[in-house]
Amino acid sequence: MIGAQFIHDHVMHFYHLHALDWVDVVWTLDADPKATSELAQSISNYAKSSPGYFADMKKIKKFVESDQLGIFANGYWGHPAYKLPPEANLMAVAHYLEAFSWQRDVVKLHAIFGGKNPHPNFVVGGVPCAISVDSEQQAGTAVDIVGLQQVQNVIRQMQEFVDQVYVPDTLAIAGFYKDWSKQGEGVGNFLCYGDLPTNPDGPSTNMFPAGVILNRDLSTLHEIDPHDEAQIQEFVSHAWCDYEGVRSRACTHTRAKPALTTRGRSLLTNTWTWSSPIPGSSLPAGGASRWRSGLWPAY
Repeated sequence: MIGAQFIHDHVMHFYHLHALDWVDVVWTLDADPKATSELAQSISNYAKSSPGYFADMKKIKKFVESDQLGIFANGYWGHPAYKLPPEANLMAVAHYLEAFSWQRDVVKLHAIFGGKNPHPNFVVGGVPCAISVDSEQQAGTAVDIVGLQQVQNVIRQMQEFVDQVYVPDTLAIAGFYKDWSKQGEGVGNFLCYGDLPTNPDGPSTNMFPAGVILNRDLSTLHEIDPHDEAQIQEFVSHAWCDYEGVRSRACTHTRAKPALTTRGRSLLTNTWTWSSPIPGSSLPAGGASRWRSGLWPAY
């Protein structure tokens, strides 16, 4: 269930939370379905890439002409910062809409094992769901061979969409916004404690290995010890709390005191804290860090 949520979360954020910052929905009206099909087939072998498929997706024209864009009402359509050509916009919008159907099937994994989505019933070490191969003798909450076959089908569907739609779309769209790679850069350090073990043998089997990348040096993955409290510090410079004048300290049982005041603080103060396994270094975590640690030592 954790793996399913991980994949679902990334696809949902790309299409439904971020894509319309880069994709102009209204400009899809100028797209040629045949040219869009050729573009889609040039970057992927996904089955849904015929001219007829993209021609059907131009039904969004009804929204535009009615001046009632519904879920697309809050975009900056026509803004010169949008750089995609019409065909790339049409391809992305088509996949944006298809991702709604995709995620509806993906969340079935949580419903099958955890009883519901969101917030499935999940406990440390497993889920409160019996598994049975005998559909005639199973208990009311057991998953039988039919349910497990559905799980396998959903996993295959997830992989197909990620490999043939999500990843190619990401690369295609990013190619038109390369200049944005130089904007909003962080400190150049990355932290990943590891995730998604492939068997119970421990962290050594993680699909995302644990490690630290410093100063943008992707050739070296520094080791971290999550059990060493001295390696982990909490920074409160930009948080609504204070250590009585101390900027950071080791994360022991001592807790920072609330300091809900702007007196003596920068306007950049917010609710976030930083944790750093290497003293003196700020190390952001998250998707970018997992991606870089996962690719090492490919560089």
